[in-house]
Amino acid sequence: MTGSTRPPDEPVWRRALFKGGHLPHTSPAEEVRWGLDLPRTLLPAPDGLDQPAVFEPALLQHAYAYRAGDPRFADETQARAWFRARRTALDLVLSAVADSPLAGRLVLRGSALMATWFGDAAREPGDLDFVAPYEWDADGPEAQALFPEIASAAQSAAGAWQDGSVRVEAAGAVTEEIWTYDRVPGRRMLLPWTTPGTAGGTVQLDVVYGELLAAPAVPTALRPLGDGPAVRLPAVTPELSLAWKVMWLINDMHPQGKDLYDAVLLADRGVPAYEVLRGAFVLAGDELLRPGGRWWLEEIASYADVGWEHFQHEYPNVTETAEEYVARLSAALEPVVDQAERDGDAPSYDRWARWLTPLVEQVRDRAPTDPATAVGHLATAGLHGMRAAVVVVREVLGRDSVSLAEALGAVVAGDERWSHWRSNPELTPVVLEDLT
Repeated sequence: MTGSTRPPDEPVWRRALFKGGHLPHTSPAEEVRWGLDLPRTLLPAPDGLDQPAVFEPALLQHAYAYRAGDPRFADETQARAWFRARRTALDLVLSAVADSPLAGRLVLRGSALMATWFGDAAREPGDLDFVAPYEWDADGPEAQALFPEIASAAQSAAGAWQDGSVRVEAAGAVTEEIWTYDRVPGRRMLLPWTTPGTAGGTVQLDVVYGELLAAPAVPTALRPLGDGPAVRLPAVTPELSLAWKVMWLINDMHPQGKDLYDAVLLADRGVPAYEVLRGAFVLAGDELLRPGGRWWLEEIASYADVGWEHFQHEYPNVTETAEEYVARLSAALEPVVDQAERDGDAPSYDRWARWLTPLVEQVRDRAPTDPATAVGHLATAGLHGMRAAVVVVREVLGRDSVSLAEALGAVVAGDERWSHWRSNPELTPVVLEDLT
């Protein structure tokens, strides 16, 4: 599409997505959204709002991986009113979940939880993050029904709330897949809200699937973010939250500044037990399947500044450098790094086996007699995944009765996802060389 045949709003949206651009106030034509490959959840700014486009790693399946950032206001009174209204909308959606059958299934994490733990020191809560039950499939019936159920319940909760000034519009909900290239799969919903006297906005709600909890969720009393009700929901612990933050800083394709900021807040309160951090890392897979140690801190230091510019653009009140935050986090993590390094002189196989204990236990529970059928998901983790699978299968079956070569043979025969390794037997020495 070139020259005068281009829809008039195409150059408007292109300009908006340059660095520092602001979102238009009108929706792009469908052909523009398709042609530019814009996320479905990248909506125009409501009338009266000046919203920047912010890079969003969760949407990397799109050419323009952006979401709407927090609005900028010239008038402080208007700013306070708008953010208070959004906080109230978040309260109402949380209330809808808490008062529904979903309350016992979804586990809360993220910025709304950080606000309860840290008050004004936490980032402005702008979204809601939940972990779905592990047995739910991202494309299954429970997942398909989830967002319509939450949207309807939130609209009802807003209408019934004593204040009643913030309204939620279930019919305007927009959904999208997230994390299709990184982390575990998930879906996002934007749920519109309105209130008299200020521009409206959306509640962003993210739900991830296939995420194992390395520490049990705990019932948590959430103080109101705005003028909505206080609620009680299952939530992750601060320990697990920090373990995940550190994990994402090490392992994500695009580390995010918000995770570094949150990690330092959490680490200042206390570092996670080694067992929680190891469990979170191992159950997540990928590069973190290999035994831990000081290389974690090296990875964080190497890449933490990648997303810091985007973070400071959205949170200009944070003036410290990424290096300063990395130094604080590294100092706090020294005890768990030291513990991970204690096995440094042990035989390589023993280090792998001890590190992978949480995964060994999980597979032993699921498939005690045929563990090779339960490790196919590790194939996406490349060489680290193959080595981990071999160790897990051997440990479940018994290292005294199964050799490394036999465990490797069982792995490649146990799941079609290992077909590359099965078709290239010359790679066997590469797999085994770090395990002997």
